[in-house]
Amino acid sequence: MADEAALDPGHQVQPDNVDSVITEHGHGEAMKVDGEELKGEAGREFDDVGEGSGRASAGDMRSDSDSAIGGVGSYASSTYTIGSSLADEVVEENGRTYHVYKDGKYMLPNDEVELNRLDMQHKMWSITLDGKLHLAPIDPNPQNVLDVATGTGIWAVEFANIYPSARVIGTDLSLIQPEYVPANLQFEIDDAEDEWIFPQKFDYIHGRTLATCFKDPPSIIGKAFEALVPGGYFELQDMCLQTSDDGSMNGTALLEWQTHVKKAASKTGVEWTNVPNYKLWMIEKGFEEVTEVNFRWPSNQWSSIRKERLLGAWTQALVDNGMLESVSTRLFMMKLGWSKVKLDEFLARVNRDTKDPEIKAYSPITVVYGRKPRAA
Repeated sequence: MADEAALDPGHQVQPDNVDSVITEHGHGEAMKVDGEELKGEAGREFDDVGEGSGRASAGDMRSDSDSAIGGVGSYASSTYTIGSSLADEVVEENGRTYHVYKDGKYMLPNDEVELNRLDMQHKMWSITLDGKLHLAPIDPNPQNVLDVATGTGIWAVEFANIYPSARVIGTDLSLIQPEYVPANLQFEIDDAEDEWIFPQKFDYIHGRTLATCFKDPPSIIGKAFEALVPGGYFELQDMCLQTSDDGSMNGTALLEWQTHVKKAASKTGVEWTNVPNYKLWMIEKGFEEVTEVNFRWPSNQWSSIRKERLLGAWTQALVDNGMLESVSTRLFMMKLGWSKVKLDEFLARVNRDTKDPEIKAYSPITVVYGRKPRAA
């Protein structure tokens, strides 16, 4: 259950949040909260993502002369250099593309459909955190900052703009970040589960939606601890699979989907159920003043809280822009042996359940941050 601070009416959506929600989300149907269309600029922003947006598509990779892109990663076994033959390749399966570096390690796609979804998800985080990029009380002038599994790089770009004092590094398995970024930001192709060999220590390390990424999350937390300066902060922002407090998910295709996702993910060696353990693991690795804050992202607009209804509208935008397919396609077909026909038929049922206001499902959202002791 989300905590009281997160659900307090004083924390409900502000006008700037409402104005910036997208108005179209895949089917030409305007998003609404309380019967009102949510108008704003973001519809044009997301329509513009792609050609001419400054973001690299899977086939639009940059050369090693690009100042925003690091030549060699900063984890021990990273040998993927920009400009190598790998940089121009993708793995194509069932109409989706996936990262080629360490192919199969991360099960979600990296094509334009998925990148649009991730950028929309970033907006949901912004609404959830009232426009903040972080909750950790970091120094107002951080010097070195790391964004682990940066994805599209949108968080890193915004952080670098807000904190010009910081030298920001964003790492990921895929070369999908923007071509034009702030001068104080650099992206590297890296696997965070390799040994970390950054030459500098960091004032702040950030990781968002990493539940689907790592086989050994405690090791990542331990590496972050070692990579921080004394007094530096590590923050994880993540989500769990959907649940309901009233049993309304029981017997639904939505609950069946969650069960299949857990089973398939387990076969990859990455358990997608680790988020509730983050706080304990951070304490065990030596962090102090570890703080956890919880929120909810409803599956649709069933909530009585206006901010959550807005987030529910965004959840539906994610669904209508391929969220179920992004999560399920490779995972179900490769690990469960499903056919594309079976998958499509099943996801149609799941899609209907996500739109049913009688099914009061939500994704638990968790932010955990802690400080490395100043005497460490």
